[in-house]
Amino acid sequence: MHKIYITLQTIDEWYDIIRELKRWFGNDWKGQRGIRKKFNHPGWFFEPREVWFLVPDLAFKTFIELKMSNNPKSR
Repeated sequence: MHKIYITLQTIDEWYDIIRELKRWFGNDWKGQRGIRKKFNHPGWFFEPREVWFLVPDLAFKTFIELKMSNNPKSR
């Protein structure tokens, strides 16, 4: 398992990553706990934050970074 860090601005981006993780790996991954509650906290609303995930394949990090850098309408 490889620990990857991804910078997120909104909870919608977090849910997009979760969907991709399930498509790529099923349930064979882990994520940082308590992120949904932290995104609902007012202090997290305006600053980008780093969130970590444990994934079996490092190629996922490259894929998700490219996907997140594209136009949101193309996701």
